[in-house]
Amino acid sequence: MVLIAALALAGCNSGSEDEAATNPVPPPGRDEPSQAKTIRDWSRALNDERYGRAASFFAKGAIVEQARVSRLADRAAAIAFNRSLPCKADVTDIDDEGDTVLVAFRLRGGPRGGCQGGSARVRFKFRGGKFSEWRQLGAPDAPPGEVI
Repeated sequence: MVLIAALALAGCNSGSEDEAATNPVPPPGRDEPSQAKTIRDWSRALNDERYGRAASFFAKGAIVEQARVSRLADRAAAIAFNRSLPCKADVTDIDDEGDTVLVAFRLRGGPRGGCQGGSARVRFKFRGGKFSEWRQLGAPDAPPGEVI
């Protein structure tokens, strides 16, 4: 599971640090879902390498999906999952989808290296105010139509 988690955010869409400097992270929006603060707090804990704190945002038995689906059986598994993510990430967009929340992240170097930068999208589902599902999505589909 840890190896798969390490791959999670490493190979996402690439971007440059210059691009990040010219496209600052927008401030939290007023129209964001109520879960936005929880997601931002989790991201902040992860970026600060506070893995126990980051793990506290996951419900017992939470599902995480990257290359495969895994279930975080307990706190130790949630800590290991958070510690294994190779990138630090800044929230760039949060969309309320009703039962789920879709979040876009801008990725940057993490504590162990191996982060390719770029961006990632994760779909969150909540139970009791905690993440019951954390599902990383692939790159968005290309828009329909002919490439010119």
